[in-house]
Amino acid sequence: MFTKTVIAGQLLAFWPVWRWYIERMTDGSDEPWGILALLTVLILVILQGRFSVLNKRALQLSLLMVLLYIGVMAIVPPLINGILAVSALGFVLSSTGFRRIIHPAIFALLLLSLPLIASMQFYGGFPLRWLTAHISAAIVSLLGYPATAQGTVLHWFGERVVVDAPCAGIKMLWAGLYLNFTLAAWKNLGFAATWLASTLTMSLVFAGNVLRATLLFFTESGIVKAPGEAHQAIGLAVFVVIMLGILKFHHWFAGNRLPNISGNAAKHKTYRLSCFYKY
Repeated sequence: MFTKTVIAGQLLAFWPVWRWYIERMTDGSDEPWGILALLTVLILVILQGRFSVLNKRALQLSLLMVLLYIGVMAIVPPLINGILAVSALGFVLSSTGFRRIIHPAIFALLLLSLPLIASMQFYGGFPLRWLTAHISAAIVSLLGYPATAQGTVLHWFGERVVVDAPCAGIKMLWAGLYLNFTLAAWKNLGFAATWLASTLTMSLVFAGNVLRATLLFFTESGIVKAPGEAHQAIGLAVFVVIMLGILKFHHWFAGNRLPNISGNAAKHKTYRLSCFYKY
């Protein structure tokens, strides 16, 4: 009963955040994928079926997030308020659903539930496109087709092939992290295993995005004749390979043990572990 009261109080305290959340998810300014992450968290907590008593330290940290939100809500962007809101909720769900003060995968899924894709594209899109273009140009050159990269554009014998916004791989990164954190929460991985899995996921997504860009260079430049459907087919094939890779190393974790460095000092457990366009 007390836990339900705490959650109800948070829902009431953060009502401006929920209103902003609904507006962002429905006004077309961002992808509504966050709803999937939020539903996943709720389902995972329900399937755990534990619902233990709310830990005192988790309650204190959750209340700290509420107080911090009240203090800064008028001077910080809505996204920061959203992070504080889901953090407060994360402490409660980690404690009652998983008997841990901080469950890294649950926190990460709650962060992914926020409307982040547009912001990720704005702040991270260009750097990722720049890196992708330069690495792809190096690979293409090693394969015997001397190409150079300037900014996010590849040059090859008078042709210019641009690495556009979708080629940043932001949506693929979101999807990869979503799968990674869902599996980490389902297997109840600790901090060490979750950190390693997340690092591998981001590395795999980036490598896959470079591979996609390199393959598309050959089709879009005309070096390799391919039908128009090849563009989407290559992207889909790379995406499937990435998702299978994430499933593979999580399967590996299931047969190995890494320390669960969680916030719960009372228990020291271990757990098994449309891209290129030519112009």
